[in-house]
Amino acid sequence: MQMCPFCNKVYDESEYSHCPYCSGELDDDDEEVRPCPECGGCLHWDGEIWECSNCDYTEED
Repeated sequence: MQMCPFCNKVYDESEYSHCPYCSGELDDDDEEVRPCPECGGCLHWDGEIWECSNCDYTEED
């Protein structure tokens, strides 16, 4: 995972060679995401806890 220095959004650098949000390839859906400390995947905020979309890691804020 990589964070764009321009928009601070996290994206998978293995899928994109440049930020897909800045280039318009992906729409900004205002979903809160951050990198997973366990596997490097994306943690998504569900309103109560952070959940990784790649592994079973969860975290309370």
